[in-house]
Amino acid sequence: MTTGDSSQQTTTQRVAPPRTRLIWRRLLGRDPRAGTLAVTLIVLALLVAGCGGRTARGELSVAARGTPTPASSPTGTVTGTAGLATYTPVPTLTLTPTPGPSQTPSRTPTPSRTPTRTPVPSATPTSVPQQANSVVVVGTPAHLLTATPATPIPTAVPPFAVPEGVTNILLLGADKPLETGSSRTDTIIIASVNRETKTASMISLPRDLYVYIPQRGMGAINTAIMRAAPGDVTGALQVLKDTIVYNFGVPIHYYARVDFSGFETAVDAIGGVDVPISCSFEDHRLISPDLDPEEEESWELFRVDPGVVHMDGSMALWYVRSRERIEADWGRTKRQQQMLRAIFNHGVDLDLLPQVPALYEAYRNTVETDLDIGRILQLAAAAPGIRENGIQHLYLSSADMEYWTAPDSERKLMLPNWERMQYKFYALMSPSELNSGTRAPIRVEVVNATGNPDMGILAADNLAWWGFVPALADPADEVQEATTLTYYGANLKGTFSDLFSWIFKQREASIEIVDDTPYDYDYRVVLGTDYDPCINQLFAPRR
Repeated sequence: MTTGDSSQQTTTQRVAPPRTRLIWRRLLGRDPRAGTLAVTLIVLALLVAGCGGRTARGELSVAARGTPTPASSPTGTVTGTAGLATYTPVPTLTLTPTPGPSQTPSRTPTPSRTPTRTPVPSATPTSVPQQANSVVVVGTPAHLLTATPATPIPTAVPPFAVPEGVTNILLLGADKPLETGSSRTDTIIIASVNRETKTASMISLPRDLYVYIPQRGMGAINTAIMRAAPGDVTGALQVLKDTIVYNFGVPIHYYARVDFSGFETAVDAIGGVDVPISCSFEDHRLISPDLDPEEEESWELFRVDPGVVHMDGSMALWYVRSRERIEADWGRTKRQQQMLRAIFNHGVDLDLLPQVPALYEAYRNTVETDLDIGRILQLAAAAPGIRENGIQHLYLSSADMEYWTAPDSERKLMLPNWERMQYKFYALMSPSELNSGTRAPIRVEVVNATGNPDMGILAADNLAWWGFVPALADPADEVQEATTLTYYGANLKGTFSDLFSWIFKQREASIEIVDDTPYDYDYRVVLGTDYDPCINQLFAPRR
């Protein structure tokens, strides 16, 4: 089948079943032809989705701070592709999209355009040598010690050896405007990019982790940055880097930090972003930024339902900042990583690599970072391969920690259990088992027989999230009730069949094995009306 506008076409051939289109590649950021967007978008554009924490006047979530819920039913709802967010263009930077297929199946014919390409320098840029502390001073000053400490100081975790070509970047969201000079880091994500294997991973650290802050005693990890001398930004960030290497063994080379205003600016500057929403989400949202957030009537209950939802900066910020009761911090870290990927994919469609120097200059006052332009361009060279191989998403769950209440403040915190969580940090700097940069990809054909066009996109998004390589086939002619799974091969050994069936909430034994018919894909899934895209990633089969 041929898809896209008249300026660029994608054709896929395969055996027997309906012809397959590769729309998912544009949406999920795995098409190397879609533009060689710099990995800097992971660092600059993607990190901004991490703006979490508090507004200047109080807690960011009304439900979290105890403000009564409005008596009326939800006044804002977004379902599927009918996004209702709008935005005001930001005059900071002009971005020129590269013509290409739409991110989602086109519903309106696209006028023909002649594509133009801006040459990308092929020479390897130079950068100052990257450095990361792997040894930190352990001792705690006497005045910070207590006779009966609430928790014992943990033993330092031996630092991981950093593989050749790996750069670890700390992505931070500030809970106050950066210019105030004093803020907690309520969003902490470590992104690890391997320029040699063309792979990348990210892991989110909950803000309430109670850890040892070297030479400063025990404390919540989101307060580490505040333990340095007032106004000493470099020292403050070094304290956090030291805290991470001490407690988790991950040396940090660079950091990038943004506040919520910078996040909104970046999302609006690229025209908003399309986000695949697999699970319904509902929480309070400020009706207008001009209203007083301390007043109950300034808030409404807002909901997004499964589908591909277009979000402007304001809506995107609400989506990643909310701490609704059911999923709390875990849900927020999941949505933050989801938003990072969605922004990255949209940035790819804009083909921003030739504009990286201009982006760097334009956002220097929006994003605080110690990355130099040479290193950013070096990371950019790995972008096409990373996009093809996918990004590994890692989290810390309740199984990795023990809940604990601080006796002095009654704050509910989490004590890391290194024995349980260490494999996740090991995985951070290692390609995932399903990464197509280290093995033959497992290709999955997705046939949508639900009658809902968004369900196929959400299924493809879930598959790509875990490392499978999905392709959307033409929708089935008739709606069917039950979802069916088929594998084309002799047996399921080494095919990640447990993970594949879990994604679709099916038993592994329900996979039909067909070993006498040649096929272009390893798996085929036909989505029935029973398909539910909402899966709890914390319960994925452990590998």
